[in-house]
Amino acid sequence: MFRMILLLLFPLFLFSKNLVVTYFPLETHLVNKIAQKEVKIREITSRYVSTYKELPFSELSKLANTKIFFHFGLDIEKQYAEALLKHNPKLIVVDISSNIKKIKNNPYVWTDPLNLRAVAKNIYDTFIEYDKSKESYYKENYEKFLDEIDQTFLKIKEKLNSCEVQYIYVFDDFWEYFAKRFGITTVFREKKNLNVAEVQQLNEYTKDKNIKKLLFSKDDKQDFITSLTKNLNISAIEDDIFVDLWQLNILDFTQHISE
Repeated sequence: MFRMILLLLFPLFLFSKNLVVTYFPLETHLVNKIAQKEVKIREITSRYVSTYKELPFSELSKLANTKIFFHFGLDIEKQYAEALLKHNPKLIVVDISSNIKKIKNNPYVWTDPLNLRAVAKNIYDTFIEYDKSKESYYKENYEKFLDEIDQTFLKIKEKLNSCEVQYIYVFDDFWEYFAKRFGITTVFREKKNLNVAEVQQLNEYTKDKNIKKLLFSKDDKQDFITSLTKNLNISAIEDDIFVDLWQLNILDFTQHISE
């Protein structure tokens, strides 16, 4: 009998949660740091993609029938926000990268751990505005998350202070906020094969700046990466800033560039 009552009440418990939507799992992970058991999250995509895809009407309606859309202000997310608002003009749209000093044309603010303090506050402020009765619960989670962010920052700083990394070759601007925070210079390389003269010149530059690492993504051609690292005698690090476990990802990245 008791079990039957629980089964009947379960939909009510589910409905009582704040229904929110995010674009991809990283945002879900961050929202959960503050809201935890008080939220049920729907994601537009299970992994980050930069290309807008029209969603079926039923799926779009389901996503729009939520309370809040949390996003990082990426161009693709603005497109989805516009589509969701057409279905539900009352949807609350929150850019969790607000109040962060941006690098021009670079939205990847979360690669700087201290920017996550502002992200956490944006999420926290939203929940206590629209769910005031749970303010103490959100505040406790918010403060715990701030401690986690600060500890992560200190671990990174300690690790980088004990190594000699000052310059890194990159193809993209994904880690610019991280580099700026920790005094690392990113040297951009074109994704093209080098001739003999270019290799010789680049070798001299690499040795002069003591560059030992090259960052690349899984979408870059592996044969080109192998050729470049072999010619320059450096190591390649595959990076992905869009994975959901933010803290683990940034600590792993720090470990790889400092080895």
